[in-house]
Amino acid sequence: MQRRPPWRPKRITDPSRSPLVAVALLAAAALACRRPALPVLGTIPPFALTERGGDAIRAEDLAGHVWVADFVFTRCPDFCPALTSRFARLQRDLEVATDGVRLVSFSVDPAHDTPEVLQGYASRAGARPGWLFVTGPRDTVAALLREGFHVAYADGGPPSAPGPRRGGSARRAGVVIPLAALPTINAALNATSAVLLSLGYVAIRRRAVRVHRGCMLGAFVASSIFLVSYVTYHVQVGTTRFPGTGWIRAVYFSILGTHTLLAACIPPLVVTTLALALRGRFARHARLARWTLPSWLYVSVTGVVVYLLLYHPPFGGYAAVRRASRAVPASVASAKPPSTASESPRPGRPAAALASPR
Repeated sequence: MQRRPPWRPKRITDPSRSPLVAVALLAAAALACRRPALPVLGTIPPFALTERGGDAIRAEDLAGHVWVADFVFTRCPDFCPALTSRFARLQRDLEVATDGVRLVSFSVDPAHDTPEVLQGYASRAGARPGWLFVTGPRDTVAALLREGFHVAYADGGPPSAPGPRRGGSARRAGVVIPLAALPTINAALNATSAVLLSLGYVAIRRRAVRVHRGCMLGAFVASSIFLVSYVTYHVQVGTTRFPGTGWIRAVYFSILGTHTLLAACIPPLVVTTLALALRGRFARHARLARWTLPSWLYVSVTGVVVYLLLYHPPFGGYAAVRRASRAVPASVASAKPPSTASESPRPGRPAAALASPR
């Protein structure tokens, strides 16, 4: 019986079919590499507003550019500093971009936010020419937000917060601390810690052990609250750029460098020193405290100095910009800021730019 040869697939020898296979492969590769087009959520209507430098800016000036918008006002105590900090970080990330991405911050409080006020605000944020701060007539801004960006806009400020229910405790209403107030609170906590450390040192030199113990435990509580507040603020806002120039910039970063280095060593040193005292090992406690106390005191004092240099700089042209931004007529300064409703962008999430008119 004769065995059959094993089956083998036939080769395509027709040359007319090879180009068709190549074209099909190229078409499949092109479809796989093609990116889906971004959805068009809307079109910005024409507008004419004023930039912080006093120049007029229109929708046509932004046509053909990718731009990102957010909505802030300079007297905003909570989410506006977080948005501005995120925009500052986005500005640094976009410095390598070659297509000229624009950042546009629209003021929702045009009665107060004059170009001069926005100039000071932009300087504190470290804004560069590609970051625009825009203001204009109230009706124009309100119409642009409602009709162009579809953002709810309320005039006259947010509604008053409801009080506690009848029969309920006032403590249930809670206390809301504005995000912008945390740097000042942090500086106050550092100052409190420095004062308590100094009093504790004087007390132990005079053999007042109970006073020394109370001061040191108070300084530990103040520093612990500071650490929680500091982390909370910077998680929400990010880093804050130092706006000073010249010799004060070198002084600031010298103080900040030593402050940061010692601050990283303080928590384990303080915990160990306090633990030795609470366990009654006073000889080892005293030896370690000779290193812990001066380091802890230096970090507390320089924390206040860093706050003053960063948020209340008394030097150079930056202080002049701050003074000019505060020179607002009384009738304008007394205007009540408007507020955006809950549809406003959340902190840390810049508003997405809509399609510009072309």
